[in-house]
Amino acid sequence: MNDYDFENFEYLTKLLINMGITPDKLGFEYLRKAILMAVNDPTYLQAVTKRLYPDIAKDYGVKPRDVERCIRFAIGYSYNCGGLLEINNLYKSVVYKNDYKPTNSELIGIIADKIIMDTKKRGLA
Repeated sequence: MNDYDFENFEYLTKLLINMGITPDKLGFEYLRKAILMAVNDPTYLQAVTKRLYPDIAKDYGVKPRDVERCIRFAIGYSYNCGGLLEINNLYKSVVYKNDYKPTNSELIGIIADKIIMDTKKRGLA
């Protein structure tokens, strides 16, 4: 599982499933890995297309554009079924309304930031 905190891995997996992005959906693995990579190294958020997608693509033996497209597909699926409203439960406030579909980097950043904050609260950072 690399250097990912198992608690974060499990928490993120449950969150994605609650958002309607299940393991059978195209992009689930890529999105989970992207978020966990951003948690471990927030600088990935400033270079999503130049560093994040290529690094994920290398791990899975695919092209960076395939990673981007699959993540976009997963976010689109969640948006269409109202699953992105789960972000509000994450922050326990209205952060997101289902009238705007976030970009890949926006969603990765929102979730990664929340995990980073929670990890610091738990005293694990």
